[in-house]
Amino acid sequence: MISNDKKQEVLSRIREIEGFIISGGDGSISIGALCSRITAESAELANSSDSLTPILRTSLVINWRESAMKSRYERFVRTFPEISTLSALKRVMDDTEPLVFCKTYLNINANSLAAEKNPKYCLLKELTNGFLDYQKLFDLTSEIEAIRHWSASVDTADLKNDLIGKRHGVGPAVVENIRLNLGDRVVKPDRHVIGVMKKFLRVDIPLASYNEFARFLGKDPRYLDCICFEYGKAKGISA
Repeated sequence: MISNDKKQEVLSRIREIEGFIISGGDGSISIGALCSRITAESAELANSSDSLTPILRTSLVINWRESAMKSRYERFVRTFPEISTLSALKRVMDDTEPLVFCKTYLNINANSLAAEKNPKYCLLKELTNGFLDYQKLFDLTSEIEAIRHWSASVDTADLKNDLIGKRHGVGPAVVENIRLNLGDRVVKPDRHVIGVMKKFLRVDIPLASYNEFARFLGKDPRYLDCICFEYGKAKGISA
């Protein structure tokens, strides 16, 4: 993938990232320490039976900061506890005008002309319908089983032939964000991660190779994703 000399150079730059101090919720913390904690916490997601969270969080984070997604996600869960599955969400979306749904359920102030084309609304609808169809197609017993079944087989290098990947608005970043929210050990190629990979680590490889590259370096892909994202956010590095 890269020469041994280049690998050592990349690992040296990673150590620089790991030692970089940022402001955390409890004060200052190194990126390495923060991401070690986040990586450990994400392992708990692998045992979750919640089918709504990975889809809702992924849809809400599109073109938004993580903090904005989190506040709207937490509001949704707190305000609408009866909507805890994709099936329940589909019923509400099918029975609610896009503008009303965006304002009431997602806390998005879209105008009447743009609501049905809002990227977050559209992606949420595509993913919800897509995974419910996927569950039926493979005759799987639960929604979360369907999402995990797909996650284990999806090829980000060939999304045009994937049942979920070919849907409007679904790309490598969406795929990997869903997988991160499932507790999968992956690198999500968002703009900060790509920016740090190319501009700081100085590695130019296909996005679909990021997970393999992490393992080549001897790093947990989830950890590499986290440190690149946090460093890119802190230093204003993006693709």
